[in-house]
Amino acid sequence: MHNPERAHPGDRSALHSAIRDAFAILEEVAAGRVAGYGVATWAGLEEAFMVGELLALAAEAAGGQHHHLVAVQMPVSLVMMTPIARALHGRGPLPAAADVGLRVMASAPAAPR
Repeated sequence: MHNPERAHPGDRSALHSAIRDAFAILEEVAAGRVAGYGVATWAGLEEAFMVGELLALAAEAAGGQHHHLVAVQMPVSLVMMTPIARALHGRGPLPAAADVGLRVMASAPAAPR
């Protein structure tokens, strides 16, 4: 799922509902066909949702069964140091994702958005 935070700027409730609905569709597709799906975001993990919220929405979408949310992608670079600086202190989305076993991928490693 690419940049879900853009769907409902400033309305967390509507955004979370839209993410849950999209996850429900992804769960239907994933069942038996796809090993997993992820969320790629520029600013969502800083502004619109947390890793734990994404996991809860995925679990809801899967009907309490095993969900297929396996990865998050966010900008991490020497220009965009906030995720790295926070992770060095054990905070933020990088350690939160790693702690629950999500794959973490970096986007924009050489330049800002």
